[in-house]
Amino acid sequence: MQYIPKLTSKEIEQNHRHFSERAAVYKKRGLDFLRSRELILEKAGALDEDILEIGSGTGYTALSLAKAGYRFISIDPDEEALRTTALNLAYEGLLSSVKLQLMDGTSLAFANNSFKSIVIVNLLHHITNADKMFSETDRVLGKSGKVILADFNKKGMEIVGSVHKQEGRMHEDSGVGKKYAYSYFHGLGYEINSCEDKCHWALIGEKKILQ
Repeated sequence: MQYIPKLTSKEIEQNHRHFSERAAVYKKRGLDFLRSRELILEKAGALDEDILEIGSGTGYTALSLAKAGYRFISIDPDEEALRTTALNLAYEGLLSSVKLQLMDGTSLAFANNSFKSIVIVNLLHHITNADKMFSETDRVLGKSGKVILADFNKKGMEIVGSVHKQEGRMHEDSGVGKKYAYSYFHGLGYEINSCEDKCHWALIGEKKILQ
């Protein structure tokens, strides 16, 4: 279902202040969310449209994709996440670049081979049914399509966990990481390149059809 937000200028400004303050907290501890997204996309190289982002989150990846000039679909099962993403995009004047949809990554309402590029960043550690999401990702990604999977490495998880702990919260971790994701997609015949920065690992996989 397409999500069309109704946003006010006041809400956009208030959200941007909060977004900037949160980003500064993490950056001070060594985790620069926006720069890390830019580095991941640089490693991935040019993306062919049509593009799907699975897991809008708070909009960091959507912002990076939109700033790079891409037009794409971004999905999330949480309406509040979509709203936050919309507010962050609206502040930068980029909301028109993205179609937001309320949808779960484990049950995609798209036809087979609908996309040429799929981006999934900082979502895997939240997922308990990774096989279902990976299966759906493979289903909707066309032949020779590219999947970008990235998440926090040990250092990144420590930083995020420390911030959450300071706020009296617990940062969840399903345990789904680089090794599991690599094994799954490699088993499907994907050609995979791996890279890592200070706080993230990333896999860039190209879909090959097994003969």
